[in-house]
Amino acid sequence: MLYIASALTPTPILNTLKVPEFTGPNSTSLIVAKPDRIEVWDVEQKGLVYQTELEVWGNIVGIEKVEVEDARPHLLVLLAPPSAHLLLLTYSSSPSPSLIVTSSIQLTPPTPSLRQAEFFTSVIAHQNVALVSLWIGVLSCIEMEIEKDREAKKRRASTTIDVNMVDEGKRLIFKDNFNINIREHNLLHLSFLPVSPTSSGPIVSFLWLSATSDLQLQARTLSVASHSFNDLSKSVDVISPRSANLTLTEETDFNAIPFSCPAARRVLPIPSSSGTANEYSLLVIGDEHSVLYNLSLTQQSPKALRRLSAVSGTNTQTSPRGANVRRSPQTEMVSTTNKRRKSSMNSKGAGIIGDSSNDRWELKPVWRVRQGFGTVLAASVLEAHGTGASAIIGDECGRLTAIGWEFEKNQGILEGATGQNGTVKVRKVEMGTASPPSSLTYLDGSYLFLSSAAGDSSLVKLQLPSPDTAQPSNSPSGPRKGKGKARDEAEEGSWTVIVEYEGNEWRGDVDVKERWMNVAPVKDFCAVKEEGGGLSHLVISSGASNTNSLRIVRSGVGLEEVVNVGGIEGIEKIFTLTDSSGVSRLLLSTSSATLLLQVEPEISLIETAQQVSSPPTLAAGILPGADILVQVTPTSIALWSDVTSGLSAGSVDLDKESEIIAAQVHESLVVAAKRGGEVNLFEATPNGLDLVASFNVSSEISSVSLIQSPTLPSPVLAIGTWTNEILLYTLTQLQSGITTLTIMREAYFASSLHLKLSSARSTSTSTSGIQLLAGLSDGSLVIYDLEPSGDNGQVSVKSRKSSSLGNRPLTVCPTTGPVVGDDRVVAVGLSERMSVVFESGDRVDFSSVSRKDIISSTSVYSTTYGEVLVLASPTGISLTKINSLKKLSVQTLDLGDRSATKLIAYNEDLLVDGVVVRTMDSQNGEVLQISSMELRDSNTLTPLAEMPLKSREEITSLRAVLLNGKKYLCAGTAILPSDEEETNEYDDDSYINVKQGRLLLLDILQKDEHGQEWEFRVVVEKMVEGPVYDLEVLHGFLAVASGSKVTINRLSPNPPTLTEVSSFSSAFLASHLTVVPSDIDGEDRLVLGDGMRSIIVLSVDEGSGKVYDDTRDMATHQVSAMGRVRDGGEGVVVGDGYSNILTFRLKEGIEPAATFGLHEEIARFVPGSLAPPTSSSDVLVPNQLFATSTGRLGIIGELTPAATKTLDDLQRNMDKYWKGPGGVQWKDWRKGGNELVKRDTAGWIDGDFVQKYLNSNLFNHEESEKILRGSNPHEQVLKISGSGLKEDAERGDVVRILEAASGMH
Repeated sequence: MLYIASALTPTPILNTLKVPEFTGPNSTSLIVAKPDRIEVWDVEQKGLVYQTELEVWGNIVGIEKVEVEDARPHLLVLLAPPSAHLLLLTYSSSPSPSLIVTSSIQLTPPTPSLRQAEFFTSVIAHQNVALVSLWIGVLSCIEMEIEKDREAKKRRASTTIDVNMVDEGKRLIFKDNFNINIREHNLLHLSFLPVSPTSSGPIVSFLWLSATSDLQLQARTLSVASHSFNDLSKSVDVISPRSANLTLTEETDFNAIPFSCPAARRVLPIPSSSGTANEYSLLVIGDEHSVLYNLSLTQQSPKALRRLSAVSGTNTQTSPRGANVRRSPQTEMVSTTNKRRKSSMNSKGAGIIGDSSNDRWELKPVWRVRQGFGTVLAASVLEAHGTGASAIIGDECGRLTAIGWEFEKNQGILEGATGQNGTVKVRKVEMGTASPPSSLTYLDGSYLFLSSAAGDSSLVKLQLPSPDTAQPSNSPSGPRKGKGKARDEAEEGSWTVIVEYEGNEWRGDVDVKERWMNVAPVKDFCAVKEEGGGLSHLVISSGASNTNSLRIVRSGVGLEEVVNVGGIEGIEKIFTLTDSSGVSRLLLSTSSATLLLQVEPEISLIETAQQVSSPPTLAAGILPGADILVQVTPTSIALWSDVTSGLSAGSVDLDKESEIIAAQVHESLVVAAKRGGEVNLFEATPNGLDLVASFNVSSEISSVSLIQSPTLPSPVLAIGTWTNEILLYTLTQLQSGITTLTIMREAYFASSLHLKLSSARSTSTSTSGIQLLAGLSDGSLVIYDLEPSGDNGQVSVKSRKSSSLGNRPLTVCPTTGPVVGDDRVVAVGLSERMSVVFESGDRVDFSSVSRKDIISSTSVYSTTYGEVLVLASPTGISLTKINSLKKLSVQTLDLGDRSATKLIAYNEDLLVDGVVVRTMDSQNGEVLQISSMELRDSNTLTPLAEMPLKSREEITSLRAVLLNGKKYLCAGTAILPSDEEETNEYDDDSYINVKQGRLLLLDILQKDEHGQEWEFRVVVEKMVEGPVYDLEVLHGFLAVASGSKVTINRLSPNPPTLTEVSSFSSAFLASHLTVVPSDIDGEDRLVLGDGMRSIIVLSVDEGSGKVYDDTRDMATHQVSAMGRVRDGGEGVVVGDGYSNILTFRLKEGIEPAATFGLHEEIARFVPGSLAPPTSSSDVLVPNQLFATSTGRLGIIGELTPAATKTLDDLQRNMDKYWKGPGGVQWKDWRKGGNELVKRDTAGWIDGDFVQKYLNSNLFNHEESEKILRGSNPHEQVLKISGSGLKEDAERGDVVRILEAASGMH
């Protein structure tokens, strides 16, 4: 069975909200929505402070705040199909800060098999009513109400909460939900006006694309009682609001059409007006212009009303419950005036809701501003007051534009005159560029949070310009009329518009204060190997538009070197000495001497007496309260009261025949082990050393450790021997002469030992808080949980966990920190590589570091840097901060508008990427594109060489290939059709219309000795039919997948040419190639992934290259990514077009094996593992990495049979006894298949799901045991013993397997 888990969860921020008093009185919170979780951050004087988060089982597509009088603030969270739900959340501070679900509903369309996804997907709310848009032709309406006191009391009685929670406001719950059919099948935007509801209900603005391609804007009221929308105003064509029957052509100049807003796609309601009662403002935003509309009551003449009634009637959309006739999507007409529902044909004119029958609401354009070309992605109100407002908009190129306006009403102007209502002053400010925003949330004090799904999100401060900074406009139309002048007469309306300093550009700036990392959207990624064959790091190509980037992702600890001291060679051990005043010093021991360094104010050498510095040091410490140095050397134990003069406070010298080989100093106790097995335990005092205990061990000693604490009944001593035993003593045992010992036997000897107190003493993994970390000679780290109060005073072993940190003897270097988040570093493990050991929750965990030069380590406190690691290398020491633990460390190289579409690691040092530079002129909308191929340093990403491509050519595939015994770079391209050849079917993300491409075989040559200058040299160039999707090498032949064809090519040496020897042309879309060996005969086979179907296995003759057999799976999976995997045999793993992950075993035929509903698009599979090559494989063998377009980075691996049984039982029971937020079941969330045919997840263990079992905040002891035992004997979680028998699993067995698996990701 396969195991799948995330190493990095999705990083894009889809939306943010500012919610006052969400976490408490006088608080302001920023709500952050990521694809799989909601985060709460409080806005404080020092910045954004994290509070809590809630992970949901679904893909978040919308959030909205709900503010109802007498209720605490709530959030609506919309989850997308297939498990569409609407969750109602609020914040709870008891017993710990958390988001709680107060109510949830499942959303289903009236005709599930016929409803397709709507273009506009969102949830909006106004007071206690919400609207959800998910499917074409239907809106879901949800009513909310305050929880009744009786239900609240019942809930409080059944849970343990803080009594103060009663005063935080009441909770909301869902009251009712119903669907309302609408005729608009291309809804572009929907919004509630932030004003008090009319007598007919709240006002909703609709923006949609009609069947005749008109962009229509209309205001309607929502009637909850009749389950319908009622027209409030006539619809307005926002492309030509003043001109009916306007014919549009490709040559139409929209700038010449008054108030025209082409490509309008968003409406921003403004919580202010022009100062007139019953008048509201809407900002309609398009891809070039923004237009302000006023919605107001206007008197109509009786004649006009009769004409209006006769022509348009009244359009009332009702729900299936409220309609007399239920309409069907098949018979429904889109945007027609002749066909009406019977229920509304004779209905009363609900659109006229004024006091007078002559009053009617109208939408009238007021002013228009041209912000330039670029699809607007987000807009937000900065400030609004009674007679004006300001807003900010951001487009796909990251350009931010602020617009402000102020109304000044006239007094006594005759009705009907131009500018009859007064004057409005408008100002537009170009604010600069940032990431393309998914939302813009104004916080306060000019601070704006810009969230992005296409780049890094950021907290910025807006810097508005002063009047003297206006610059001449670059607009091609040139300046218009100056300050104080009206616009062109063609755009005169009921307001006189003055654009301040029109013809000049106001320029502001954005100052980035914080940057939030986002690796999405992932376009491609590759694994860079190190010399030993293990994974060094990943390189991810991410971003879009102006925020493209390359990111280096390293597994393990994120380190930042802050101080480096060179010139100290031969360091073997390093110790931290902290005196009673808190001043720390470092003691360094070489093979022949000892050095003492002061840390502050700067690192410098302290002069010491020769008797202190001349011998090497095995162990050292400071005697508490006396500031006396305790130094253990191979020949003595000495106390120094003054290291400069060499003033001794006592010593113990050994015979010449004796030698101390292992020692430790712990507070006032000193243990010294001599060659031959003699062990002496001393207590250091200001007056000298007192022998406490002395005994002999029958074997040679390899390591010792000692611990004492007021919480322990007696000090504990651990001794490792060369005969692979670890002996445990207590001082009480030694002094009383008890001979009963605790002996642990391992397969290898303990090269180092470290006894420590655990911070989680009440947990099930350590009852006393004593743990022994044993570094074995095979590189394993064994962690024992110990109980010192066992029978007869001996130490008993509660549990044992083993992990591999390398292949060479492991040295455990104790540390006292630092603390990173909630985790505390307790040691550094040194084998052939470095690992950091830390306490995380109730367990000890570790994370690897790609450093192989570290010899010894400790930690020290610095007033400048806090607690840091001290790392000793062959050439010196460095003070190093830890930025992250058990996470992925990400370094970013910003590329701007240079998009790296394809990536490969050519070797350990070189990286090749295909680059597309695409820019758009904001003034005329022209898009310019150039493409090239780059060579970079794989570690620093420094550019080394670049080769330009042909016009309209893009790199579509890259592969390092070995042909005829020589390594080449093979590149495939697509040559895009010209503007004249392009059809409407062409898509920027598709190569469906590409007729030809190029196949390039290249040498990468170094031009200088220093590796600074390189070049690409084309060896073979060949034109192919269609774009080159993928490349592989099989039996020494080059396999090329292009268009719908796979060709097998031979490289001829003189002259170098690629000759096609055979082909396979029965694919629909030859998109992916993978070579997989056969389990039957061991022969390599070529697996073809079809982008429209499934997989095809091709057998190719090893000598001639002829395709002689094929096996096909004709299911319509639509392969979007493919890689090799082992799952009970050799096979392939594919990501399909429905966001599932599927595996196929390749035996005599194609055998479908496993299905997993990931619900995210796979960008690529890459062979490799995030864990070191030496990591333990007794539970999981990881063999594939994957990345999704949303930035999720994960692993796939094969579980051992024993781990499979235990985790499969655990997953089954957790699914039965634990549900996600909103009552969503894991099995439903992970259901695969497509819209019509669903399939349960099978053959997979969801690591992200089962790892939750270790979270004590989710499961208390009783719940944990219930999951383990089940409700009957058949549900008991089992384990497979060493003899192969099934036995009941204890919690420790499950924890061991889960922790071993989590170590892989």
